[in-house]
Amino acid sequence: MQKIIIDTDPGIDDAIAILLALSAKQELEVLALTTVNGNVGLDKVTKNAFRILEIAGRNDIPVYKGSAEPLVRVHEHCEAFHGDDGLGNLRMAESQRMPEEEDAVDYLIRKVREDKGNITLVPIGPLTNIAKAIQKDPEFIHNVKEVVIMGGAENGGNMTPHAEFNFWMDPEAAKIVFQAGFKKVTMIGLDATRDVWLNSDLRELLWQINTPASRFIHQITRVYVDGHWNYAKEIGCELCDVLIIAYLLNREIVKTKEAFVDVETEGLCQGASVVYPTFIYKDKKKNCLVATGADKKLFFETFFHYLFPGYEDIVKQYNV
Repeated sequence: MQKIIIDTDPGIDDAIAILLALSAKQELEVLALTTVNGNVGLDKVTKNAFRILEIAGRNDIPVYKGSAEPLVRVHEHCEAFHGDDGLGNLRMAESQRMPEEEDAVDYLIRKVREDKGNITLVPIGPLTNIAKAIQKDPEFIHNVKEVVIMGGAENGGNMTPHAEFNFWMDPEAAKIVFQAGFKKVTMIGLDATRDVWLNSDLRELLWQINTPASRFIHQITRVYVDGHWNYAKEIGCELCDVLIIAYLLNREIVKTKEAFVDVETEGLCQGASVVYPTFIYKDKKKNCLVATGADKKLFFETFFHYLFPGYEDIVKQYNV
């Protein structure tokens, strides 16, 4: 059983990732959700966290509200892909739950200290909360078991030619995280997430499965699919954050290489993750594993196995 804290900015793919994590009850113990400004503003992503937990029937999981702005800059959000509310403009009823009184950063520091060496951090939004915890507590990095990050790109971004969204939103925070010295960091960025594409067949299957979770995923991905079409004339959508949870469930899904990663904070390439593979740049000391690709077939089999058991064989019939 892996103990994890999901640091998140829901967000359509965040929502699906959280549902997948909560469905793997024997493998993942989700201790809490901590929220961060990202796909939409902090108040909206925090409300969305409660909505997702309600759909999963997991109102026992606490939510801690985190950073409302990047460390040193202000950025636009991503409503074009996620909708004005962050969840595909479904206009869902608000939960009556409130976030915990403790700030997300303070919670992260306290929780990993109390359970030193046993908690994996899973940031799937901008890295602002994690960077603040590093700045606030020198022991924080030594108390964390592992950090598995959705972010970055070695070969082309989605906000600029160089920068992926989460790192672009708060490059200073990303730089701090990679320089901090965590025991184990895995960066799963666009080079791998581009491989996990929800096509029309699989999206229709979600509708036909006809559970509250499958219909929810089908509905929220409508605006996501529209965004990909309007942006690049592609049919379907990329399940970026979901790949991180699938990786925790089966490490064979993602191919990685050892690298030193830095993050550019100025100029034309701000937000870019600069990847130095250590087998080439032998003067660089590894600070993470970097994802180079993903096994799409294994990903979707894992996805349906946990979220919609019994449909894995149907998935195998389609060209995913």
